[in-house]
Amino acid sequence: MSPSLVPFLRYGLLLIIAFGNGVCDEHEYRLTKYLLDGYDAGVRPAKNSSQPLVVVFGLSLHHIIDVDEKNQILTTNCWVTQVWTDHHLKWNASEFAGIRVIRVPYNRVWRPDTILYNNADPQYSSAVINTNVIVSHTGEVVWLSHGIFRSSCDINVEFFPFDEQRCALKWASWTYDGYQLELESQSEQGDVSNYQANGEFHLLDFTARRNVEYYSCCEEPYPDITYEIRLRRRPMFYVFNLILPCILINGVALLVFYVPSESGEKVTLGISALLSMTVFLMTIRETLPPTEKTPLISLYYGVSICLVSFASGLAVVTLNLHHRGVRGIRVPSIVRSLVLDKLARIVFLNFQEENRSVKRMSRRNNSREGRTTVRCTASPNCRSSTYPPNMYREKTIVTALVPV
Repeated sequence: MSPSLVPFLRYGLLLIIAFGNGVCDEHEYRLTKYLLDGYDAGVRPAKNSSQPLVVVFGLSLHHIIDVDEKNQILTTNCWVTQVWTDHHLKWNASEFAGIRVIRVPYNRVWRPDTILYNNADPQYSSAVINTNVIVSHTGEVVWLSHGIFRSSCDINVEFFPFDEQRCALKWASWTYDGYQLELESQSEQGDVSNYQANGEFHLLDFTARRNVEYYSCCEEPYPDITYEIRLRRRPMFYVFNLILPCILINGVALLVFYVPSESGEKVTLGISALLSMTVFLMTIRETLPPTEKTPLISLYYGVSICLVSFASGLAVVTLNLHHRGVRGIRVPSIVRSLVLDKLARIVFLNFQEENRSVKRMSRRNNSREGRTTVRCTASPNCRSSTYPPNMYREKTIVTALVPV
């Protein structure tokens, strides 16, 4: 081949490609103009105005971004799919070079006004990314949108951090009632094929159900598709950061009773444990919402604080009694009866037997030191009206100890 023919061949190939693209673009342009000329995006594209237009709604859960327990808001990343039949967007594919599917800007065709009813985002319109709609030659329109949705959720934290949450995403048309728009679910189960796991919550179930409700504004029924997200919290983070420290602090608070009174650190140790429990309780209160049902972990911390406070108070009483004994002050009879008689029975201790044995030992020691016992026979001096004659009895004579 001659080198001079190579540039001509290149130019010829480029012209063929350009001509082919121009024809293809001309057919698609002609089809778009054919469909959208005289098309009104505000008119419901139903085949019969007396029949409702069926819209198939589907939701794909991509990621759970955040679960705000305090404000009771669920933030999710979802993909929304809506499919309906537009009878004004049909064509014969053979008349347009076999084109069966085209993409049209979403604002140039009719769209159902399906919104999230329990929305909690003030910038809802900017949070949703709307793309082109996919139109087929049969009139089927597929609208794929993507957005980050913030929805209100009734969060129950009674069993925190071992709780399960159920959050609902309610989707329905805002102006079209059930006689004009029939909303159907794409499947009974939500799509989780592209779901990315959350580090705090484990996704248990994602289901869809169709409901028909009547509102106070209108007499017509309004169908909706409600997706329920069931989540279970992963508790290990809170076990190691909230529950385990509380158990250890309670163990330290018990050591208050084993600290010697002479050290002077009994009250200091109890107050330190009390402050630590208060700090952990404040941390939990900042995280959880002020609901009617108090979380069990808050009750646990509250009871623990009461026990630690009681232990600190008993440490003060113990120090008071200890220093009184050092100064030679006797224990009050009320405290003695309360501790040695009543409280001792609760802990299965018996101090009465010990007191009796101590008294017996003291009597024996006293009798050895300053008392002598003599035995006399029956005589006028030893007779008694309570004892018969000729009986022996003991007569105790107390004598003074005089050194010889």
